[in-house]
Amino acid sequence: MPTVHSILAQPLRRGFRVAATFCLGLLALPGARADDARLSLLDAVRMAEASAPDIQARRAALTSAEDAVSPAGQLPDPQLVAGVENLPVTSGDAFSLTDDFMTMRKVGISQAFPRREKRALRTARAEAMAGQARARLITEQLSVREAVARAWIARAAAERRLALLQSLRSRAEATVAAAAAALSAGRGSAADGIAARSSQQQLEDRIDQAGRDVEEAQADFTRWLPDAAGRPLGEAPDWTDLGGDPSRLIGNIAHHRELLAYDAAEQAADADVALARAEKRPDWSLEMAYAQRGPRYSNMVTVQVRVDLPLFAASRQDPTIASKQAAVAQLEAEREVALRMHTADLRKVVATWRSACARAQRYERELLPLADDRADAALASYRGGRGDLQTSLAAFDNAIEQRIAYTDVTNTLGQSWAALHFAFPNEER
Repeated sequence: MPTVHSILAQPLRRGFRVAATFCLGLLALPGARADDARLSLLDAVRMAEASAPDIQARRAALTSAEDAVSPAGQLPDPQLVAGVENLPVTSGDAFSLTDDFMTMRKVGISQAFPRREKRALRTARAEAMAGQARARLITEQLSVREAVARAWIARAAAERRLALLQSLRSRAEATVAAAAAALSAGRGSAADGIAARSSQQQLEDRIDQAGRDVEEAQADFTRWLPDAAGRPLGEAPDWTDLGGDPSRLIGNIAHHRELLAYDAAEQAADADVALARAEKRPDWSLEMAYAQRGPRYSNMVTVQVRVDLPLFAASRQDPTIASKQAAVAQLEAEREVALRMHTADLRKVVATWRSACARAQRYERELLPLADDRADAALASYRGGRGDLQTSLAAFDNAIEQRIAYTDVTNTLGQSWAALHFAFPNEER
């Protein structure tokens, strides 16, 4: 059974040469001569990924989150304690640091000791945040890959449509020449010549429109590869190959790129709940100080312990716990919404891809060859004086429309392939 690629790489029957030329341009398949300057779709994806500012921003966010993991579980920094205690402010000893036996110049250090459970939970939360940043980086990478692939495919389709229409100029000129010959032989009319010229100018109008589409597609492509946007496009992947049954992708929807960050986000939210509950259990701190008094008195050492007293949990810790639990419920609901939405979207894309595969093969096997045969037969009949020009022009227009429709189908096939190919990390496809 012919495929999109086999029809491009093998000689085709008479009248199908135009479609073959078009397809060689549209898909840039291996039949063309290798050229180091040509930019394949996968090369474009790699180059764009290496320089995309969106990805660089996500990488910086990941570095920031990873650097925050280690400090999260550490003890707080110790505090320096310094001051003067029991300084008199009245009588003859006012503001003296040495005359009163109770006056002390104190220096010490204080250290808070949060519970080990809290420190472990803070580390777990920081790791979950790093995991979320990592998932967002993967999501951004896949999104950029798909966007670049779509831009590459759109540019290829626009350029090849222009090439296809330009290749039809010779046939339009042949029709005008046939109309002129018929008029000279007394078999045609001036109206036939006008109709042939009108058909030729309509083709030129379509060529102009196609040229505008090429410029727009190149402008979109320049967004991703400003330094390589002028390079000719090279070899493309096989749009009909997804590396397996597309139904398996639907069954693997939990690993869709847009759902990757939810696991880490839920882990972080669960850690927030656990931390809020841990606030009901007190922490403690230790302070040690050395106090110097006047030369006539002994110096002193102070050791004291402070313990938090969470006595008002109903108005402080409990509402915080409820708030964090509500955030977990919100995340779960949002994940379910995203899961349903992306499942539906994925089913639609799979259906589009399957339909485009079947339609592309139908155009290759039947519609394009039949349209060519009809156009050639109608033109030959008109030249031989057995047919009329309107029938030939109608067949010619039909051949053009079939090729343009085939362009749309193959473009749809490539776009749906890109959407499916970059919807999951490589190991999850």
